[in-house]
Amino acid sequence: MVSLDEQESGNKLLFGMDEQIAVIQKAISDFEAGQRVNVAILALPYAGKSELVDEIVEMHPHDVTKVTFSSIIDNKDQIPLLGDSNKIMIFDNCHYLYMRKIGGFDVIEEFLNMMLSSDERLYITTWNIHSWNYLHRVLGIGKYFPVQVNIPSLNSADMKEFLLSAYDEGEIQFVNDTDVEEDKIFQVTKIPIAKTITHGKVNIYSLHINYMALRTLLFNRTPSETAESIIIKEITKISRGNPGVAKEIWNKWLEYPIIKTSSTKNNVPSDIELDSTGRFVLYIILSMGYIKKDELKNILYLSCNADDMTINRLLFEILSQNLILEKEKYYSIRPEKLHAVVKYLENIRLVW
Repeated sequence: MVSLDEQESGNKLLFGMDEQIAVIQKAISDFEAGQRVNVAILALPYAGKSELVDEIVEMHPHDVTKVTFSSIIDNKDQIPLLGDSNKIMIFDNCHYLYMRKIGGFDVIEEFLNMMLSSDERLYITTWNIHSWNYLHRVLGIGKYFPVQVNIPSLNSADMKEFLLSAYDEGEIQFVNDTDVEEDKIFQVTKIPIAKTITHGKVNIYSLHINYMALRTLLFNRTPSETAESIIIKEITKISRGNPGVAKEIWNKWLEYPIIKTSSTKNNVPSDIELDSTGRFVLYIILSMGYIKKDELKNILYLSCNADDMTINRLLFEILSQNLILEKEKYYSIRPEKLHAVVKYLENIRLVW
């Protein structure tokens, strides 16, 4: 599915992307001065690449045409013809221009040829980082986009501003309902044991480690730290600075208008158990961001020789492990499980 917009603006707030905006603005300025350097914006799901290009559209409302791909384009005839007078073209979600299967590169190759033959236009594109890494390895796609922009992770200060921007000052109440002072990291227990021969006693000492308190110490949580600081720091760490993931965690922890420090203790990772085809399905969902079951089938029939029953079973297993969401016929990685999935697939070398 393709949507085309000449002026799409919104009141979306961006945090920590000043440098990325400046790089894109320079590419636009260079283009206007006669030097074209096409741009690729790379990011994990939920990181804000679409919001970044929306900001560029808002800054150049009469000079930019934006095209958004919202599902896999499996026919090169579906690529929109460039009859528009605007010279700056933004293509959002370009990872939908290929499929990881035999014959799955026709559309993206047609898109790249179209781009190369359009010297009078500047192309600003966005990509799922894991699709980009794969395409760079098999097609050398990086050579088509001299300017590559990576979406940065938010630090704690930007994360705080991002999470609280939707509320009035003081609207959210941060509550410290955990007593850090009384948490002992090491506790020694004396265990007396009777000696058979002398009828005396010896003591054996057992060392117990409070891993939660140790984790608190290692991440610099001190008794004087505010509840707000504890919660924001923990969300930043768990999300790895990804704003979409952080927002999901925030919404789960928030009991409006209260959010408690005890919520930070309930983040226990779970093991992922999938067979080789299940891992490939998980990878495809990650690298596409959002994908329909029919699109998955189209890829898996040829790539894995998987029938409908197998695909349904694998999707059920992945859903049962709470790794993905199914919403409006699209499958996607759960935001709060994103980095666990990435780490799992990195360990088995399906992503890098």
